[in-house]
Amino acid sequence: MALRFLLVASADRERRVELEAKLSQHVALQPVFRGSLFVIMLPAGESVLELPNHGGAVIGQIFRRYGSAAAVDKLDGVAGGAIHTSGGQELIDRYWGEYIAVIETPSALRVLRAPLGNLPCYYIQADGVTVFASDPDLLSEAGLFTPKIDWSGVVRYLYARDLPSETTSLEGLTELLPGNLVDVQDGVSRTRQCWSPWDFVREDSRRSGDPVEEQFKRVAQHCARAWASSYDRLLLGVSGGLDSSIVAASLDSSSDLSCITLVTDGPDGDEREYARTIAHAISADLREEFYTLRDVDIGRSVVSHRPRPCGRSHELSFHASVLKAAREAHAGAFVTGNGGDNVLYNTQSARPIADRFLVEGLGAGLFKTIQDICTLTGCSAVQAIREALRVLRQSGRAYIWKADTLFLHRDIVDAQTAEKLSHPWLEAPKNALPGKAAHVGMILRMQHHLEGYDRHWGLPVLNPLASQPLVELCLSIPTWEMCIGGMNRAVARAAFSDVLPPALIARRTKGGPDSFALQVIDQNLGEVRDRLLGGNLARRGILDLKHLEMTLHQGRFHGDAAYLRVLSLLDTEAWIDHWNTRHLTAVRLADSSLEPT
Repeated sequence: MALRFLLVASADRERRVELEAKLSQHVALQPVFRGSLFVIMLPAGESVLELPNHGGAVIGQIFRRYGSAAAVDKLDGVAGGAIHTSGGQELIDRYWGEYIAVIETPSALRVLRAPLGNLPCYYIQADGVTVFASDPDLLSEAGLFTPKIDWSGVVRYLYARDLPSETTSLEGLTELLPGNLVDVQDGVSRTRQCWSPWDFVREDSRRSGDPVEEQFKRVAQHCARAWASSYDRLLLGVSGGLDSSIVAASLDSSSDLSCITLVTDGPDGDEREYARTIAHAISADLREEFYTLRDVDIGRSVVSHRPRPCGRSHELSFHASVLKAAREAHAGAFVTGNGGDNVLYNTQSARPIADRFLVEGLGAGLFKTIQDICTLTGCSAVQAIREALRVLRQSGRAYIWKADTLFLHRDIVDAQTAEKLSHPWLEAPKNALPGKAAHVGMILRMQHHLEGYDRHWGLPVLNPLASQPLVELCLSIPTWEMCIGGMNRAVARAAFSDVLPPALIARRTKGGPDSFALQVIDQNLGEVRDRLLGGNLARRGILDLKHLEMTLHQGRFHGDAAYLRVLSLLDTEAWIDHWNTRHLTAVRLADSSLEPT
C-alpha cells in the first residue's frame, strides 16, 4: 500500500488525546506510536521503526547504504541512539529511502523528511497544535483542515512551474521540503536544510576508488533491488528508452516482474519494438496498452490529491492504464525510470565545455569535449564555443530558474517578476561550475513529478533512479564525463553496456505521447475553449485571453509546445474545481469539525 500517515504534535497532552480519539472515528488510521509530544497514526497493519529508549520513530522505509538490499525492519539501541543524538543526520548519512523521522529533543519535536523519495509531508498549525500528513485529503477528511484556494500560490506555481516551495496553493498548508527538518515548539515551527546536493559536487565525495561506471552499476542495482525487496510482484513501466531499461536490468532476475508500455495511435508514440526488446532481455511479460480518450475527463484533475496544480490532463489515460494493469497482474508496486533524464544529466547544452575549461583550461581534454558536444547536438564547433563563451560571460555561476509566462496576463507576469525565483539548492557556491549548477537544477525540477501518483490508489510507485545514493554519485561526476563520445548519459550507457541489448544502449532519441496529448485538445476543443476562456483563471484576470483565444484553433497546436501549457491550464481548472468542492463540503461539516481554532 502507498503509505498514508497523520502525525499530531502538541505539548498539551489532553488536547492530543482528544484529537487522537476523534481522528480514529473520522479516518481509516489508528495510533501506532506515542511519544511525550506526539502521536503517529497509520493504516491497519502498518508500523513505524522505533528509536529504542529515545522517544522517536521513523515513518516509511529506510535502507542501509551498504550490505543487504532490504528494508530495515528494526533499529537497535545503538542505531536508534545515533539517529536521536545526531538530530536525524545519521539517517541522511548512513541510510536512505523515503521516510519522515520524528525525534523528541529536550526543547522541541523535530520532524525530518528524507532528501529524496516519494513520501510527501504537509502540515498545518493552530493553537499550539501541529498536524503533519502525507496528503491534504487526510487533513480535510479528519476535519482538521478546511481547504481553500490560495490564489497567490496558484499564480506563483503557474509562473515558477515545477519549482518546489514550502508554500502550497491551499491556504494554511505548508510543505516540509525534501532534505529539510522542522523543529516544533509550542506550535511554532523553525525549518532548516539538512541535505544539499552541493555537498556531493566533487569527485572526492565518492566513497570508492573504483571506475565510475562500476560504481554506477553497483549503486543502481542496489537501489533498484532495495526498493523491490518489499514486494512479491512488480509492474515496470518501459518506455523503450534508456532509463527504464537500466531499471529493468538492475532488478534481481528472480523478481516476479511484468512490464507495461503505452502506445499512441501515431508512430511518434509507438515504442513497442524497443519495449519488446527489453522485456525479452529480462524474460518478462509485456503488456501493450493504447492511450485512450475514454480515460480522459478534462473536468477531472490528475493531481486532485496534491496541494498544487502540477498535472496535465492527458496523463489521466496513463494513470488509468497503469492502475488497471497493476490490479490484473496483482502487482504490489509500480516501478518507473522517472527522474533518469535529470539524475543522469541528459543535456543538449554547451555547459560541459564551460565546466571543463574552468577546471582544466585549454588542452586536449577541452577540445575533446567540444567535439563531444558537436556530436551530441549536431552543432558546429564555432556554435558550441560561442555558446560556451556565453555561459562563461554570465554573472555568477548559479542556475537561473526560467519562469513560464506563456498565456499569463501581462500584469500577472510583471507582479511575479518583482520577486526572484529561489530555492536553497539554487544558491550555488562561488566556485560552482555552470554545468553542475544546471544539473542540480534538473534534479530539483524532477521532484513534483515523482510524487504525482494518487496515494488513494494504494499502489506504491518506486523510482529507483531518483534514489539518494545514485543521485549523490551522479552529482560527483563531471558534466563532461556524462557526454563522452557525444552520447547523453554516457556513464550510465557504459555501465550497462554488457547487460542491455546494443540497440538500447546506442539509442539517442525516444518517442512520447505528444500525438495523444494533441488529440485530447482537438477532440475536446469546444469544452477546452469554454473552460479556459470562461473559467476560474480567466475570471480572476490570470490569463492572457487574447493570446489564448488566438491559439485555441483546430490544428493550431501541431508542432507547437504551447499545447503542453494548455493541458496544464486545463488540469489547473479541474484542480480548482475539486478543491472548491472540498471546501464547500468541509464548511457543511463545520459543526462537527475538529479544526483547532
